[in-house]
Amino acid sequence: MHVGLRKAKKSLADQVSVSIATMRELMGDLVDALQALSQGRAPYIDALTMPDVVRFFVESKEAVPAAAAAAVLRHHEGSTAQPAGGGHGPDTYLVHLFFLDDAGRPLIEADQPWRSYLTQRFDDELARSFGANDVIIFN
Repeated sequence: MHVGLRKAKKSLADQVSVSIATMRELMGDLVDALQALSQGRAPYIDALTMPDVVRFFVESKEAVPAAAAAAVLRHHEGSTAQPAGGGHGPDTYLVHLFFLDDAGRPLIEADQPWRSYLTQRFDDELARSFGANDVIIFN
């Protein structure tokens, strides 16, 4: 009986330890993002996914009644620093998410929702949607 109780306590302690480590990592990510925004630069994210993009546009659409479309624009920022083993690091992209008016002009005024990120990866669906192009338009 005592052995089972010790195992249960150890298992709970392990779960709490993992949860604390995860929370610390998330807090670090939040601090990095807030610092980036306060310095006027795009925050870095590990990967940008199609669900992330669609979620932003769906959740923000009501705030932009003049929006006729939405766009995702990527700009190749170059490769990261050379890895220790030589060669080039992964490519880094600056990605902008914003709405367009009916004339195709970006709606990026201060009171309109838009996002910018630095990333090195896109999920398969977003990468396929870009293809060889650097812009995706959602109508």
